[in-house]
Amino acid sequence: MTGRSDGAGRAPAPLCSVIIPAYMEATRIRACLRSLARQDLDEPFERIVVDSSSDETADIVAREFPDVVLIRLSQRTDAPRARNLAVARARADLLAFIDADCVAAPDWLRRLLALLRAGYDAAGGGVANGNGETAVSWAGYIGEFREFFPEGAPRDVENLTINNAAYRRAAFEAVGRFPLDYFPQEDQVFHDTFRRAGYRIRYDPTIVVAHTHRSEPRAFLRHQRMIGRANARVLHRIDRPGSTIARHRLVAVLGAPGLVLLRFFRTMNACRGTGVARPALRPAVAGLCFLAQCFWMWGFVERAGACDVTDATLPPG
Repeated sequence: MTGRSDGAGRAPAPLCSVIIPAYMEATRIRACLRSLARQDLDEPFERIVVDSSSDETADIVAREFPDVVLIRLSQRTDAPRARNLAVARARADLLAFIDADCVAAPDWLRRLLALLRAGYDAAGGGVANGNGETAVSWAGYIGEFREFFPEGAPRDVENLTINNAAYRRAAFEAVGRFPLDYFPQEDQVFHDTFRRAGYRIRYDPTIVVAHTHRSEPRAFLRHQRMIGRANARVLHRIDRPGSTIARHRLVAVLGAPGLVLLRFFRTMNACRGTGVARPALRPAVAGLCFLAQCFWMWGFVERAGACDVTDATLPPG
């Protein structure tokens, strides 16, 4: 595949642009960027960090990784908006996405791009727990990535996690980039639009990034509530199981106890027969997983029945 021309007299564009949104990631950005520097891809690729932090994240990137394209933003910016800004600056025909709190396996980019070269329009991989020292981090990992455990067979899917995904630029831009009103669940809306446009999505769980999770209980539960609110907005937009509940608040309120139990048991069942089964059965982890579903349901009920999507707010920093 030939690179895009960037104008007369300039070198051909890189094969791929790897995009990394960052906010308050001074303790983790080094590990992410070092993992990208260790990729076993022979062809050139660029790394673009979009930072809206008030800590030293941008200074670390500028000082220690001078070959990284750094976009500094003066106001805190959510991940989908930051990613879209980076796409506008990206020079390649292939776009890959990872988050600043993730570390990529050495074969990560090569294997993602191999799927795109094989004819898929989007490709993604699995997520490992990057900080399994605490019950909170395990509960956060299980609750957020139960569909993306790093084991199983490659397959076509309806959704990917955007911290481990790559796209053909033409397909990505044809569907309008990441929507801004559904953070942090914009991946569901984007990929629904992507599939309806006829594009193919391939998932290989053995293409892995390790994600570092929240380890403070209040931040973890606050995030679960925000995800619940975002899911209600998503289910207003797209037709999926649960859309009827999301569109009728009384139904959501009356069904909340049963839905909490159903989601909890589905979460635990997803761990059966996997490498996550043992930590999931620890009483502290299982208890936090149940509590997470309660907070998720709280957020979901708050938004159920409402039609606007203008409150996709950022959590406290």
